[in-house]
Amino acid sequence: MKTRFVVSTLTALLGMGAISASACQLHANGFGSFAAYHSNIMERDLAAMADNYPSVTLARRTAVKVGTENSRSVRIHVPLSYTNVTLSVTGGDGIELLSSSDLSLSAVSKDYDLVFTTLSPGTHKITVNLNATYEGAAFSTEHTMIVEAG
Repeated sequence: MKTRFVVSTLTALLGMGAISASACQLHANGFGSFAAYHSNIMERDLAAMADNYPSVTLARRTAVKVGTENSRSVRIHVPLSYTNVTLSVTGGDGIELLSSSDLSLSAVSKDYDLVFTTLSPGTHKITVNLNATYEGAAFSTEHTMIVEAG
């Protein structure tokens, strides 16, 4: 009885191992709606998916001296399929923006120089909003940079 249980358990385990080892081969057409979650596909496609959406790259934090002119780079990427693209920059209390704060853009990949000065010591915020339209649908992304002025 005991050997019969051990033999049937081993047979079941070996059978499951053989089936799971060939699982990827059984999905020659992909994994259907779960394809995006397959680890090999996810790694390969994440970078390609990111290129399909507008993006703004901005430092999360920066430290500056009060009263000095400062410049930080904002990287903007907008695919050709997006229209009515605008970039707006707002500074919180204690921030004076010296560069343009409202821009109309075409589909671009470029750097925007964000020039500002702090009026008082402390923690301040600069917010960058990118708005666009894709096939009639609105797209918006917002990024905030924390400015430590001392």
